[in-house]
Amino acid sequence: MNMPGMDMSGGKPGADARDPDAYSDGYKNSTLPGYEMADRISVAKVLVDELEFLTNKQGQGISWSGQITNGPDNDKLLLRSQGLKQSGERLDPESSVEAFWWHGQRPFWGTILGVRQDIGPGAHRWIAAGIEGLAPYWFDVQLTGYVGDDGRLAARLKASYDVLLTNRLILVPQLESNAYSKAAPERGLGGGLSNLELGLRMRYEIHRKIAPYVGFVWERSFGETADFRRLAGENPTERRFVAGLRIWW
Repeated sequence: MNMPGMDMSGGKPGADARDPDAYSDGYKNSTLPGYEMADRISVAKVLVDELEFLTNKQGQGISWSGQITNGPDNDKLLLRSQGLKQSGERLDPESSVEAFWWHGQRPFWGTILGVRQDIGPGAHRWIAAGIEGLAPYWFDVQLTGYVGDDGRLAARLKASYDVLLTNRLILVPQLESNAYSKAAPERGLGGGLSNLELGLRMRYEIHRKIAPYVGFVWERSFGETADFRRLAGENPTERRFVAGLRIWW
């Protein structure tokens, strides 16, 4: 059955076809005032993914992990930081602040290019590059490589996954590992695989932007890094109970 204004053959619309712009007063999507293309709108976001109090046999402490982004979908300024400090121990040698230009390459992946500044004694500066995004089955992955001002190479892998037990109760397994091309005794870091950290956190989203959580973290140092920790009177294997808050705006 043929209807006026409809061409089911895929050809040009008929002369009496409905005008698709009839309700826009002649404006196109890209020129309608106040309605720019959605992927060109610059959006700022602050995410404090982990702000936690921790306790273990060695004492108590705090740790953090968060990031700030600003820009449209394809290109963003990305600032991120992480760190850990326990009573009786120096600041964790992986503590750092990073600044990147993030560029979207595919719907779920982007590349990063920027710099890293270590925090604490013996700090170094690094040129950094890497990728981050969502792997198949919704694993959140960050893989970053570094070239230091002392000639060392380094790599950091972080991965996590949100298991929705309910719409608000979420279990988050997480992995982090770091590796270095050669030792940096001033930071207590050895060459090769430095550490492996496995965490499991349970958060409850009171509001989508506010979620308290509790969890458990197991961390193991390897090789020369483990030797440096023993010399400093620290245990190369740590087990930490954590409680904290995840917020974003």
